[in-house]
Amino acid sequence: MKFSFDPALIARARQIILHEPNLNVLKPEHDGQYTPVAVAIEAELKKREDAGLLLLPDLSALANSSIGIFSDYGGEDRASRYLTYSFLICSLGSLHTFWREMKKHRAESGLGDKEIGFKDFGMGLMRKALPGYLNLLNGYVPGLLFTVVVDKRIVSLFGPQDRSTGAALSQRLEEAGVGRLKPDVAEKAFRIVHTMAFLIALLGHEGQKIFWMSDHDATCPDLKAHNRLLALFHNVLGLYTDRQFGLIGGALPFAERSTDYLDLLSVADIVAGSVGQYFTSRDDLGAEAAGVKEGAEKVLVWLGHDGLALKKFCIQLALGDDGTIRFGSVEFQPKQTPDTVTFLPIHLCR
Repeated sequence: MKFSFDPALIARARQIILHEPNLNVLKPEHDGQYTPVAVAIEAELKKREDAGLLLLPDLSALANSSIGIFSDYGGEDRASRYLTYSFLICSLGSLHTFWREMKKHRAESGLGDKEIGFKDFGMGLMRKALPGYLNLLNGYVPGLLFTVVVDKRIVSLFGPQDRSTGAALSQRLEEAGVGRLKPDVAEKAFRIVHTMAFLIALLGHEGQKIFWMSDHDATCPDLKAHNRLLALFHNVLGLYTDRQFGLIGGALPFAERSTDYLDLLSVADIVAGSVGQYFTSRDDLGAEAAGVKEGAEKVLVWLGHDGLALKKFCIQLALGDDGTIRFGSVEFQPKQTPDTVTFLPIHLCR
């Protein structure tokens, strides 16, 4: 591992992290109304803080006034034992350098306007371009990449572990004007909006604007459905924070191709896919024999270290033998530290 004591680099790193974050997001007056996902996030963040390991981004640094949320999900194939939900929460107004450098990287690597996706890791061109892409995310995207891994044996995170909960959630969405969704899709929608609401309550600042882009899926098949889900998110947000935000809006991937936004959405896609595949393989073959498709191992190693700008956090929820939902944080620990990793002792310059 390389070390750097460059005062300018350390100052830059400290400028964009959140100092003394308030981790008490869940409100006592709403006790009992929170999903185990929210309870797990808060508890694991506090454990990491107590261990002196927590780094969170300051999304108001550098006069940023807009927050971007880019989400994608994995594990819905039958072979997977887990559902994965990945969210990039970032400073939307501080991405100009990332977009500029990504254009250069796309040209130099031969990617052109090809979307970076987990399903395309079989392409040699994609795997070749991947390390440079991951390094640019680390260095130039101020934000948090958060992933939830959920055991598929967990039927619901919002009520009893049977089909009645999904039916009740579906009815609630219909009554709220979101539309009639299938029970499993309704469950997914609630998992997504509650996770985003917690993260915005944790990292958002008064008056900031919020932009959410999600890939096309059963919860957001079209723009009309996405707008309805945005309304649900806005409603759920009040359960987690009293802050007022300037504007809450969003979009699906633009019909007129924009690699700028796709490059932010892609990181959620490749992380959701890589993490879900690893966990399933680990269950099937054991920790030592677990394997992933070529390219995904680079993503898992990359998740083992925070970047100068981009921080990473992953939690897992599993069903215990007694039927209770258990949780814990996931630490990706590469056997060998990559040469690209540089340790900055930012705690020395308070």
